[in-house]
Amino acid sequence: MKATDATGLDRSKDEAELSKLMVQAQGGDSASYQKLLLRLSELLLKYLRHSLQRFRVSEDSAEDILQEVLLAIHQKRGTYDPQQFFLPWMYAIARYKVIDHLRRSKMARSMVMLNDELENIETLMSLESESTLDVDRLINQLSDKQKEVLQLVKLEGLSVAETSQKTGYSVSDVKVTVHRAIKNLQEKVKEAARENP
Repeated sequence: MKATDATGLDRSKDEAELSKLMVQAQGGDSASYQKLLLRLSELLLKYLRHSLQRFRVSEDSAEDILQEVLLAIHQKRGTYDPQQFFLPWMYAIARYKVIDHLRRSKMARSMVMLNDELENIETLMSLESESTLDVDRLINQLSDKQKEVLQLVKLEGLSVAETSQKTGYSVSDVKVTVHRAIKNLQEKVKEAARENP
């Protein structure tokens, strides 16, 4: 028997219904499992939209995250303990999937920003190229670490995560190194342009 709970879960109709359906589903009742998935979809979609809105992220991906959550619940259904409350178990899975999505989104936005910066430096270099500006010479003035990371990200097209794995530097270290390399290159391009008007 479940203990009483200060949050009122022991009196929640959703908790009673969903935990019962989950226990029946664990017992092999496919009709209960289908009903459980439908009820979860209703509850979780509201939760996911609210979570994404709270983090100022587009709600467009709520349906995709919902599918990930339902798949995770399906895969972990054997770990649910009927002596525990169902809703906290379900929302914990959903919360982790939202966090995973936010991390992926942040990494994607970071890569877009990184690519924009790299394109800006290339544009600046091409504008200055008529003034005897040697891009390779400028890149060779960077530290070995900056050259290596810039080469992997820009020329070989690796992601920040792949570059991190290949070099042994942390993901955040790779990002910082690329940003510093770009800043150094921008300064060197401007210096070279001033020296060779």
